Amino acid sequence: MNDFLQNDSSKARKIDKRFFEETYRTYWRKLFGICLHHTQDEAIAEEMVQDIFSSLWERREHFEISGPIENYLVRAAKMEIMDYFRTTTRREKLSSAALSDFSESDNSTEQDIYASALEGHINSLVDCLPEQCRRVFTQSRVNGLNNNEIASSLRISVKTVEYHMTRALSYLRRNLSSYEI
Repeated sequence: MNDFLQNDSSKARKIDKRFFEETYRTYWRKLFGICLHHTQDEAIAEEMVQDIFSSLWERREHFEISGPIENYLVRAAKMEIMDYFRTTTRREKLSSAALSDFSESDNSTEQDIYASALEGHINSLVDCLPEQCRRVFTQSRVNGLNNNEIASSLRISVKTVEYHMTRALSYLRRNLSSYEI
């Protein structure tokens, strides 16, 4: 089994079902440990590992591994961790800024409650978006990246980024129409 996963760096290997399954069984626990160590949250670490393997599987037909798969997976875990902290830090800053703006008005308690409810609703709506759509939206609106930067970081076309942004914004507008802004 170990020979199966140890690639000669001079040979590129396509990701087929057998290779994927062996890789998952061999490395999921290690990746989970890395993610858990940094996030201190089992659910988040589990989701990160799931995202790594989902991405690998989704790109299997156009993706070739040259060199040890373990190196790629550990780098992917580190990228997921960095993305998680970038997203949560940015979300906390935006929440704080939004709440501080509301607290300056006359009926600040009422507005704080409204802002908190709206923020919670928006976050739950964003969490309901399909995975790729959510990633594109988060990178745009939370991390402040432009379409070219998002396309580059997610290894997708700019047109795909535009499609996912249109889809996300349309979904949010439809589901937030009951809120007065």
